[in-house]
Amino acid sequence: IPWGRMDDFYTAVVQATEEAVLNALIANKEMVGRDGNRSPALPHAKVVAALKSRGVIAT
Repeated sequence: IPWGRMDDFYTAVVQATEEAVLNALIANKEMVGRDGNRSPALPHAKVVAALKSRGVIAT
């Protein structure tokens, strides 16, 4: 791959990473782990509203 074409690959990696983070924020569920350690889910409606208000996701 010519060096001048690498930008397309970096752009794809950045976009895939952003998508993975958004999916993790939106599709999260409450978890209970070892020794009863609890990790509560984020409130889905509030996360979506915050992302929409910042223009991160389409309305």
